[in-house]
Amino acid sequence: MPALLAGAEHYDVPVLDDGTVRLRRLEPRDVPQLALNCADPAAAEFTTVPLGYTEDDARWYVGQFVPEAWRAGREYNWAAVDAATDRLWGTVGLNALRGTTADVGLNFGPHARGTGAAEAACRLLLDHAFPALGLTYAYWMAKVPNWASRKLAWKLGFRSPVRIDGFMEQRGASVDAWILTLAAGDPRTPTTAWDGPPAPGSAGPERRP
Repeated sequence: MPALLAGAEHYDVPVLDDGTVRLRRLEPRDVPQLALNCADPAAAEFTTVPLGYTEDDARWYVGQFVPEAWRAGREYNWAAVDAATDRLWGTVGLNALRGTTADVGLNFGPHARGTGAAEAACRLLLDHAFPALGLTYAYWMAKVPNWASRKLAWKLGFRSPVRIDGFMEQRGASVDAWILTLAAGDPRTPTTAWDGPPAPGSAGPERRP
């Protein structure tokens, strides 16, 4: 397991901020929006959140699961919020920590789509996590066919997508997944042309900037 983040045993969550998006500790005030985010159909389709997610589920996650996982060094999860209003966009963090690697996990609400908040939050996370934990690799897992998640990983520089059928566990079922890789020294920009479907209204395949 990677080294504990500084202050993890006391649940001291570092605040990461780029002036637009802030990553901070999850608080009880985030519960209503967190419940809405997790009840969204896209969350049910592509993440592992329980079906029929309620505010009670969100309170347990904020008040028990996240602090306990943080103190134990099992998972590190942040609230990603609007830096100006403190409104919750979603959650982002590191899970499946082993050796000097970890998986990136995130779930953002419908109101965050198209804002760039998820990309900004992931950049803050990666810029902090690699040096703070001494990670050599971060991995990104997306359920097939979650092209939006795969494209976000591509924008962040994750590379070498591999499809592994049945690799992802979702509510007791095995589902197909894409796995992408980012090394500590990799650029945080696309390294290949986008090979997925074009954006709506696009005349053809998108190319690397």
